[in-house]
Amino acid sequence: MRCLAHIFCCVVVCAVGTTSVLAQATQNAVKPKPDLTGTWLLVTAKSNVGSSVTSGQPIKIIHHDPEFRITRMVASNGRVAGQDFVYYTDGRGETNRMVMSLRPHSYLYPERDDKVAIRSKTTWTGNKLVTRSRSPARGVIGGQLLEFEIINEWKLSPDGKTFTLTSRTVSRQDGSGAIFVPANRPDMKRVYNRLPQ
Repeated sequence: MRCLAHIFCCVVVCAVGTTSVLAQATQNAVKPKPDLTGTWLLVTAKSNVGSSVTSGQPIKIIHHDPEFRITRMVASNGRVAGQDFVYYTDGRGETNRMVMSLRPHSYLYPERDDKVAIRSKTTWTGNKLVTRSRSPARGVIGGQLLEFEIINEWKLSPDGKTFTLTSRTVSRQDGSGAIFVPANRPDMKRVYNRLPQ
């Protein structure tokens, strides 16, 4: 009888231990992703990008995973207007049209329209939102045709008051898969502060 009671106690202890481990694993698995919803203003003193016509204009983000929507002010033909960009954090891919004035090295772009379609894929990498897009721009270096990939990483600060957008450009030789990274070219970093509601 004592042996049976001892076995019963062992089973209860194991069941309680297993339940607490599963509860902890479930709690870790459903840890919420950062929410970048808000109105944000570029802090030029903490960023390494030059000022532009729109750098003093706030951007608005509405973030309901998997939809991540940004409205930013852009300058086009001497006017400043809002433009929406929509990304999907589940990796399904998206297409956004970029205004000519936002495109670096506009002379590389084959399209004559004032806007160009940019296809990208967005996914979570830990607590960072990462968007990878292949630019329609092309360049030739040393007789090799290069394609440009732009990688944007969005990271929210622990207190939720600041986010950092880091952008890097990687060039790939067309068809070969070889990667060319321009020497001494730092990542572009934009730091934004959340504006009060």
